[in-house]
Amino acid sequence: MAMKPLRLLHTANLRLDCPLQQFEARADDVRDLLESSTLIAFDRLISLAIERDVDAVLITGNSFDASVASLTAEVALRGGFERLDERSIPVFVTPGKLDPLTAWDDLPSLPENVTILADASETPVDLTDHGRLLATLIPVTADSAVEPHELDNIFAARASHVSDRPFVVGLALPMRESMRATVAARFAALDWLACAAGDDVAANLPLTDGTINAQAGPQGLSIDEPGPRGATLLEVDSQRRVKQSLMPLGPVRWEQITQSLDRIASRDDLLERMMAAVERLSAPPGEQLRIIHWKLDRTTGETRGWEMESAIQELATSLTELTDQPGGLRYIHQIQPLEPDLSLIEPAHRELLTEFLLALDRRSPVDRSSMNRWRTDARLGEALKSSRWERWADAIGPEAIAERAQQLGWQWFTTIGKR
Repeated sequence: MAMKPLRLLHTANLRLDCPLQQFEARADDVRDLLESSTLIAFDRLISLAIERDVDAVLITGNSFDASVASLTAEVALRGGFERLDERSIPVFVTPGKLDPLTAWDDLPSLPENVTILADASETPVDLTDHGRLLATLIPVTADSAVEPHELDNIFAARASHVSDRPFVVGLALPMRESMRATVAARFAALDWLACAAGDDVAANLPLTDGTINAQAGPQGLSIDEPGPRGATLLEVDSQRRVKQSLMPLGPVRWEQITQSLDRIASRDDLLERMMAAVERLSAPPGEQLRIIHWKLDRTTGETRGWEMESAIQELATSLTELTDQPGGLRYIHQIQPLEPDLSLIEPAHRELLTEFLLALDRRSPVDRSSMNRWRTDARLGEALKSSRWERWADAIGPEAIAERAQQLGWQWFTTIGKR
């Protein structure tokens, strides 16, 4: 009979009940999804751990934001741990920047299956299955020296029937700020090192020959965290062969797509190209909303009006109508207007263009009353009948005038040297 493989589910940066960033008010169902996405991802994590009958769940940092003191996050965390406790699945947690040890100490007592690892000097933890040693978990920091001979001493104290060295998993602990600049990384004999993804991860880990799994959060909070998100399922068989898989969990997905404008002759042509790019995205199960940030790019000087905010908004609206599926996969498209290419303007005129654009930005907003006052001061009452003025003012608002002025200014400065 084949032995049950070791299965560990590793997650980090849960950030329960933290809001997603960079979005405006939307339809009720979309807004509800945006507000609850981190909680949904965590609930899916717990269900996945139970479904795959894992031997432990590893959570390395930033489970919640202690500065927010969210009761919703605390209730969700406790509820998930209790579900795992009912299935006798242990949970090992390391604190992070957002959830330091003091924040965990302030929580009411957690279920018995939860172990908080906060000090590298703590005794290694054994994971067993009916008396069989599956793995040893060791809390580590950059200055943790875990040498092979130390492991031999640890394993010598195990039951006599254990002959093979178990799989050794390190759980990275946060390094104290005062030690970061002075501590040199030491060697740790690990098979697998679990840590949270972050800019300073590499500087705070021990040296190891084992696989380092820097885990991103199961739900991205902004465009800086694009792509499918989830947790890592680690499986180790009796021959110590390792398989690790990203298990999608996040209901909301951020994406960045750059769309070229070269050889695009019309708006419909551009929409067709953008739709093709959307269709090429992978479709992991459980995805409910995609927030796509588009950047338009070109190699020629022709902008074809795509530097104008109104054209961009119209394009985003059309793209949403083509992709968004109320009751199904939802979409939010955010398109960055095309930036003017200053290299097309002669050096002598670039500074003047910059001053012109700044002057437009600095002008105070013009309202209807100001426009009526200008009409009176200019004594246009007889020449421009009131009814005609009202129709014209309704069709051409102050924002449209400012936008047209910006476009005409750009066109004038790009052609001035070609006359």
